[in-house]
Amino acid sequence: MQRKFWLIFVLCLIMPLAQPVLASSVAPPVAADAPALADNSAWTAHTVRLGEQMSCLASRSGLDLPTLAAANRVLNPTLVRAGQILNLPPSESLSLAAVHASETLLTFAVRRGLSLWEVRRLNSGPWYTGKTVRFPGAAMETCLPYPLTAFAVSPQPVIRGRTAMFSFETTEPAACEITYLGQTEPCYPLDDAHLYALVGLSALIDPGTYRVKVTVQADGLETAFSVPLEVGAGRYGYQYINPPASLSKLMDPDLMQGELDYLATWRAIRTPERLWELPLAFPLPVKVSVSANYGDRRSYGGMVKGYHSGVDYRAWGGMRVLAPADGVVVLAERLEARGNAVLIDHGGGLMTGYWHLSRIDVEVGQHVKRGEAFALVGNTGLSTGAHLHWEMWVNGVSVDSSQWLSADAFPGLQLP
Repeated sequence: MQRKFWLIFVLCLIMPLAQPVLASSVAPPVAADAPALADNSAWTAHTVRLGEQMSCLASRSGLDLPTLAAANRVLNPTLVRAGQILNLPPSESLSLAAVHASETLLTFAVRRGLSLWEVRRLNSGPWYTGKTVRFPGAAMETCLPYPLTAFAVSPQPVIRGRTAMFSFETTEPAACEITYLGQTEPCYPLDDAHLYALVGLSALIDPGTYRVKVTVQADGLETAFSVPLEVGAGRYGYQYINPPASLSKLMDPDLMQGELDYLATWRAIRTPERLWELPLAFPLPVKVSVSANYGDRRSYGGMVKGYHSGVDYRAWGGMRVLAPADGVVVLAERLEARGNAVLIDHGGGLMTGYWHLSRIDVEVGQHVKRGEAFALVGNTGLSTGAHLHWEMWVNGVSVDSSQWLSADAFPGLQLP
């Protein structure tokens, strides 16, 4: 009886401790540094443009980046993409600029005819080179990193084997480079405020979306961002070529690879000055049909397999070959598989090649003018009949030259 009493007494003591805790009675933990969600009931939708950065959009809106990111439920504000919808607050009519090297708050205001106190009111915090500063003025249509004011890319998807172009407009003279598919290439100047860059896509690249990194330098500052480049598959044919026995030695894989390795030296040439203009001139005095398109998969007697890196035209032997643009001859010699060959550097990332010629009428280092004859069509090297093989390299990559015969080769982009 006594033992039963003590058991009941102990249970009465511990039962309050075992009561269930209701979820609603405990407030969820809040991180001390979590940004407060802003009232976005009056905000409007904004479609992110190519190259726009969320940090710039936050500065233009008068918000700090964490607050804008939290309001839009963006976990990583550095990964916003073109076409993404963000909600932004209504803002004053403001422009943005980056602080130049050695520029003070006073010189910034005086340079633009602004009130020193107005600039200070709109821009709290420390003053440093590269800081994005808000000031009264017409609102910017895009929010690009300094010193860019406009940025465009030729329409996507870009069919593999073709060329994509990037164009840039800057507030002051700048330099830039792009990195894609494991290679870094320079941008080429058009004038003090415009640059362009070319992306040559091999016919063998896998379709898909690739990232292109853009790095811009101006006034001692450097900024970098990446944009997507969508590559489409396109359609290519297949050719089985069975050369005569007299040419069998030219189908040796080692010989062909050795010639490719030899030409790699010229693929590395980058001449800043652009000598070409769109559209390029046709490389023959009369229009003739195409016997083999660029990108067609090929088999040479079943011994060597690859793809056709140029366009073949049904030209007859002895027809004059014409320069499609001004340029400088960088190769003029006899090769084993390609026969008599000429390479012309047109600058600005563009080079053209001509194989199987019967005669070469220029020398290395010679300047040629658009429409000038420099060789004759032939049937030399690994060739089964007279024709012109026209090759084109963009930053060292073989691409489809037929694209460049159109004035609208890069829709939406203009070259002076």
